[in-house]
Amino acid sequence: MRRAGGSIVMNQRSPHAAETGKDFTVELPRRVFRRIKRHTPLPSGQPGKEELMKRAQRFALFSTLPARVLAELVSAASVQVYRAGEYIWRHNEEDRRVMFIEQGLVKAARRNRQGVSRTYGLYGPGDSMGIFAIWAGMRYPTDAVAMNDGMTAIFIDTDAMLKFAEKYPRLASPLRIEIGRFADAFIHKIEVVSAGAVPQRLAVLMTLLIDRYGVEKKGNKARLPITLTLEQISEIVGVRLETVARILSGWKKQGWLTIDANGCHFTRLDKVRELLPD
Repeated sequence: MRRAGGSIVMNQRSPHAAETGKDFTVELPRRVFRRIKRHTPLPSGQPGKEELMKRAQRFALFSTLPARVLAELVSAASVQVYRAGEYIWRHNEEDRRVMFIEQGLVKAARRNRQGVSRTYGLYGPGDSMGIFAIWAGMRYPTDAVAMNDGMTAIFIDTDAMLKFAEKYPRLASPLRIEIGRFADAFIHKIEVVSAGAVPQRLAVLMTLLIDRYGVEKKGNKARLPITLTLEQISEIVGVRLETVARILSGWKKQGWLTIDANGCHFTRLDKVRELLPD
């Protein structure tokens, strides 16, 4: 066996080798020998009622509810974990459940007539999806797609959510706030794509994500605990992947940004903000 360019060449004995004493050459593409990538198993099973109540209380909508009221609600709730690219629901499906995101990012997207997916909003920890469709009396207006392995959310049945809101009018105001936050994500998307040149679009996107989901904020430093692929970023900002790669590479070389398994580490947010449109 020997290597030749992008292929591996193997010498095989022909069926008539005993008679001729000759071998014949088989050229196999290198990808044949690549190891199969194995996914880390996702968490399975459901949390107990007390744990689920504690997790639900992290969301503004449920944080001030009496324990007995919250206990009633979580009886209709469950937790699910997704891999990157998995559909949580699809555009025009009946609104059967509401989602409260605990970990990772979810994009609201739809395909145009040419079959190209367009991102209309990003949602992360602390955000909800599905409430707008309930109150508008409509089907899901977009696909909901997980953007990271391990994206985790609490789901509540739509019927239970509606009955709960009718039974406890005090939820009316928090629900309006949730609907407003859902709409904000669409407005932010408009801000990104209308920001001008690609560096400005990337600056708007990154500062929005840092402001909303960033951690370890100190001065001009912060960490976005979620890593987006170049493909995902290019779809969000509406430009070619190669262009995004070139600009982010420049940010890295200038010491503004490093990316690793723990997310995106910004060390010069002041420089990123200088790119924001006036």
